Amino acid sequence: MADATRRNLLKAAALLPLAATCGGLAFAAERVPAAAPVKARFAVETARPGRRVSDMLAGFSYETLQLADPAFFSADNHALVELFRALNPHGVLRIGGNTSDYTIWSGYRGELPVQRTRKGGPQRPFVLRPEALEALAGFLHATGWKLVFGVNLKIGVPAMAAELAKAVQRAVGDRLLAIQIGNEANNYEADYAAFEAAWMPYAAAIRAAGVPIAGPDSGANTDWVIAYARRHGRENVFLSRHYYRDAAPKGSITDLLGGDPEFLGEVGQIMQAADAARLPFHLSEANSYYFGGRDGVSNVFASALWGADFMLALAQRGVAGIQFHGGTLESVEASLGRDAAAGATGAELSARRDAVTSRYSAIAGDAALGFQPRPLYHGMRLAQQFAGARMLPGRLDAGGANLAAYAAQRDGALLLALVNKDAARDAAVAVSGLRGYGAGRLMRLSAPSLESRHGIVLEGVDGAAAGSAVAADANGDCRVALPRGSAAWLRLDRSV
Repeated sequence: MADATRRNLLKAAALLPLAATCGGLAFAAERVPAAAPVKARFAVETARPGRRVSDMLAGFSYETLQLADPAFFSADNHALVELFRALNPHGVLRIGGNTSDYTIWSGYRGELPVQRTRKGGPQRPFVLRPEALEALAGFLHATGWKLVFGVNLKIGVPAMAAELAKAVQRAVGDRLLAIQIGNEANNYEADYAAFEAAWMPYAAAIRAAGVPIAGPDSGANTDWVIAYARRHGRENVFLSRHYYRDAAPKGSITDLLGGDPEFLGEVGQIMQAADAARLPFHLSEANSYYFGGRDGVSNVFASALWGADFMLALAQRGVAGIQFHGGTLESVEASLGRDAAAGATGAELSARRDAVTSRYSAIAGDAALGFQPRPLYHGMRLAQQFAGARMLPGRLDAGGANLAAYAAQRDGALLLALVNKDAARDAAVAVSGLRGYGAGRLMRLSAPSLESRHGIVLEGVDGAAAGSAVAADANGDCRVALPRGSAAWLRLDRSV
């Protein structure tokens, strides 16, 4: 969780748009407003394809402490395996967080200093054992996902990190994408130069062991990422930093859906450095609000709209992967130096799963209770529909409403997405620039309200409602009615 001073400079979450949706779908009767819908226009420019959306776009991040229960990340945890596979068959699981900098490898036989704890961080070390890595390897093979694994920089023992890195590589084999050294070192190193001095012996030892690395895995420190790319890009598999909108006490639905052009500007700066170094860039830890998320914001339908918009805006700018942080309440609270509150007893199963889960996690549950998707998960799935596509530019006139729109091309089809983050206004969007495309389908992402925790529907996936037939007219135009607090995605095939 990045340092608060930097984060207060960065407002993030709902982002500037590009792309769109077509078709006609009536508003649900109870949602028809007295006033006419806002009239918006989106003009797609199919002749100027942009960035390709990475297959790795949607991923997850968990605390290293989550490995304390080998049954969690295990091939036998079929419910969690299925949720990972359904989200993305090519995802990235990042293991790290605050607890990675307090993790001791049980196989290391050298001397270790006593690590000092700090307020707001883990209060005791975690001893990682081989059986946890063996179970994790089975989980990765069952899901088809790659692994990014963080090692303890804060303790200052490169030899232990190298031994752990080798053990991880032996366990998971080609599932290992990279090792990261330290977690948000900006919180304990004075500046980038101090971080680099601590990092270099680690990097040398791990690379000498033949294990790939990535980084710097910093908090809200764009300057660190740029410096790291220039000085160490050739040694790395990808570049990384973290992102949260703000601290949890400041969270609200209005704030979450409000937009963050400053952060998008920073992403542009990072992508210039990444392109120069010929490296992908990942947000290796990200979510709505740090300190574990805000109840009633991070775990309701508003987070699904935010997540879809957030991911597509970043994909448009070339970000290769976004690993949303989450996990059990116990693991996340321990990473913050806090005890988890007692879970709900005697409640229905879905409520008990929610009670044992961190507030911002996209998946609720644990190995004992089973698992279920949270609203954010559905927003991630919508954005992941664009994997492998090439994004297209477009011009959106939102008509004063809080809208975002995106377009892309893949396999001869046109993909469009439209997100209405407005809590008060329905929209009627006129989409143009679709000449050469004909029939297709319009699928909705919806819920009873922005505050809904359950009842989320994403059409067109997993046997859910198949959506509605739609077609562009002879002029390449079509219209979509988009209720307040909802999203849609569309695929149009080329005209025959």
